[in-house]
Amino acid sequence: MKNKKYRNKLCITASFYLLLSLVACKQRDDYPVFEQREPVVTTPEVIPPDNEIGTLVKKIMDKTDIISIFKLDSTTTLADGMKRTHVRYVNKLNQAMSMQILEVDLSKSNVKVAALSPFDDYLFTVQTMADMAKYNEGRSGGKIIAAINGDVVTSSAPTGSFIFRSRLLKTTTTTATSNTRPFLGVKKDGSVFVGNKPSESSSMDAYNLNDLASLVSGGTWLLYKGATVASTTTTVQANTALGLNADKNYLYAVVVDGGTNAFSVGITYNDLGKIMQSIGASDAFVTNGGAASVMVQRIENDALTGGVSWKVVNKPVAAAGGSSANGIGFVVK
Repeated sequence: MKNKKYRNKLCITASFYLLLSLVACKQRDDYPVFEQREPVVTTPEVIPPDNEIGTLVKKIMDKTDIISIFKLDSTTTLADGMKRTHVRYVNKLNQAMSMQILEVDLSKSNVKVAALSPFDDYLFTVQTMADMAKYNEGRSGGKIIAAINGDVVTSSAPTGSFIFRSRLLKTTTTTATSNTRPFLGVKKDGSVFVGNKPSESSSMDAYNLNDLASLVSGGTWLLYKGATVASTTTTVQANTALGLNADKNYLYAVVVDGGTNAFSVGITYNDLGKIMQSIGASDAFVTNGGAASVMVQRIENDALTGGVSWKVVNKPVAAAGGSSANGIGFVVK
């Protein structure tokens, strides 16, 4: 009987301590519930009404069938001699499109164009355009106001010829492409030209690589001496193009976004050639396309960094855009 009372007392004591432990381990009121995730809220994009059509967009609309429905034309003066126009429109297939056009007045003595290299170095590697602009500014001779991606990357190197700060880093020696791969050349006196020719049978203006301070190659001709260079490629994608007018005093850098149906599907080479011709280019070519198509713009007082930075102004599939083996910088001295 005594043992039974002892066991009952022991059970009561154990139950009491068990209750205390449960109370002590009670979950806090502010403890997060991991199973209940915050809902993802997506805000639909709103394009502000804009009925004013700028000069470049008017040229495209008057001379081509590229723009079916005009949506937005926003032009910003980046510096004396440089303007960037953002165009939103619906193409002839009823697809959303977005395009950036950088217009550079080469007649301005304060404006210059230069090749950019990853980490401002002479080694072959890749880097995002925003970082490339940052590293190259120190020796640019001024401020890099904007920049675009350069040549197609092959094993971390540019595919075509490349001259950086008057140093010849690579020469295209393949017979089939040595004279037919387009490039943007900048002579040591600062003058800009588009070099090579679209076919072996075409005539070509002579040049000397030793006279060049910069050379950045491209991959596909769009225009040559005022005439279109037709392409059999029908791929629709993001593309970056450079165009120079006949007087060689205006340079156009165009980046068309692609890969996102709701924002911008992309563009073919032939349609991009029409755009380049309509805005005034005589010679034009594509540098690279797809994820690598990037345009960056200088931000003087970045709220995040507290200093100078370069913002991606187009909308590549990846926020920073694909890395490039070289680029073209637009500098104000």
